[in-house]
Amino acid sequence: MVTKLKFPKTAQLGVLSLPAAMPVIFGSVHPVVVGLFTAFMLLFCGGWLLLNHSQISQQSNRWYLLFLFFIGWLVLTSIPLPLALLEILSPARAASLDAINRLTDATVTSATLSYNSGATLMTALFLFSLLLYARTLESLLDADNDLLVKMIYICITVAVLETGYGLIQVVSPHLGVLWLADTQQFKGMARGTIIYKNQYASLLNMCWPLALGAALLRFKKARSTLVGQEWRKRRRSALLEKINSYSMQGVILLFTASFIMLGVIFSQSRGGIISMVMILIMLLIFIPLERKSKVWLAGCMTLIPLLYGSIVGFSAVIERFLVIGQGGQNRFEIYTSSLPMLYDHLLTGTGLESYRLLSSLYLKFFPEHLLYDRVHNEYLELTIELGLPLALLLFSTLFLAIFLQGKQLLLQRKKKLYRIRSPKIIAITGWCAIIGFLFHGIADFGWRLPVNLLYCVILAVLVRTAQAYSTLTTHK
Repeated sequence: MVTKLKFPKTAQLGVLSLPAAMPVIFGSVHPVVVGLFTAFMLLFCGGWLLLNHSQISQQSNRWYLLFLFFIGWLVLTSIPLPLALLEILSPARAASLDAINRLTDATVTSATLSYNSGATLMTALFLFSLLLYARTLESLLDADNDLLVKMIYICITVAVLETGYGLIQVVSPHLGVLWLADTQQFKGMARGTIIYKNQYASLLNMCWPLALGAALLRFKKARSTLVGQEWRKRRRSALLEKINSYSMQGVILLFTASFIMLGVIFSQSRGGIISMVMILIMLLIFIPLERKSKVWLAGCMTLIPLLYGSIVGFSAVIERFLVIGQGGQNRFEIYTSSLPMLYDHLLTGTGLESYRLLSSLYLKFFPEHLLYDRVHNEYLELTIELGLPLALLLFSTLFLAIFLQGKQLLLQRKKKLYRIRSPKIIAITGWCAIIGFLFHGIADFGWRLPVNLLYCVILAVLVRTAQAYSTLTTHK
């Protein structure tokens, strides 16, 4: 446990301000904006951790060590290496440099493994700052469990505002994103303050499960009050009023979760909608409720989208799904055309953010006036950029961690909801949200938006802390 931390309130204000601020300016997609947030996390979180290093548990975490190894590799690919070494590690990279020397009479004697070393190094710094943020948030949650509730409601509030803005964009198709002029391609699609609709859907899909989890906590509180000993010690009228208050709060939070789901639907992101449905199904599987209660819960979650959709109309969304075959074929062609890039850089990859620099060389049967800067498959693109060995290590570690968490959470199905500790409920909803985020990466590039990575890190910390807290309190 963490005790007697220095400046805990200031640190809490800092970690809570980031998820509230980062979505505002296009999800912090601009390099200058993400650079400012990176600098803030490095200085604020890093400084606070150094100030409290003696109070914070020094127990090593293998997941943090693996993350550091991954960041270290990114830094290594941004350091110039001799051509002789490049010929061993990346023959295709060395051959391109040799061609440059011959054609231009240049004398390049060293170069980085990454084709875009500047962007790779900046990404490594951002990921390291996220690591410091995660460690800070984990330490604060360990010291003050009330921060868990504050973080959940910050994420829910942001999602509600993003959804409201997105729905205004749906009913007012001329409205763009903040001060950006709208384009014909995205008119009538909900995007909030996020430029790209699929990244917007990924963000909302990480938030509405938290609203559902908060609703379940209210219903659990009402049930616990009903069966508690205080029922016989206090006036029944006062207790009924208290139970009704908890139940009403739960209904409002269910409405909120359903409202955020509406934003995902009207983003017209097919991957986002499919991921949303998958998250809901997983929640119904993992949440320990009776069958009738699950049917009631599913009905409440889908009622608002159906009612609102019947007024506005689902025609645009349906049309998007009617052409899903054509879209799938186009993306499959991008995948297959990108595979030679992987074959040429199988061992060490091309470096992060390098796909956009090489795509025009490999996508030979695509329109020349279009720049394909993404593969639309995070797993394939990261494998190309990292190389097969590191990509396999990264994905296997990630899926192992997810599997181990899910295995523990699945044990809760045998219990009654009101008998499960509150942090465990948040762990279930947060875990399902992470699964949806990872699943959406199969068809889109939501992982490339800085604010989405921040929210995924927050979910991971909430799940891990909630699991650890539940285990600790169970053994008391």
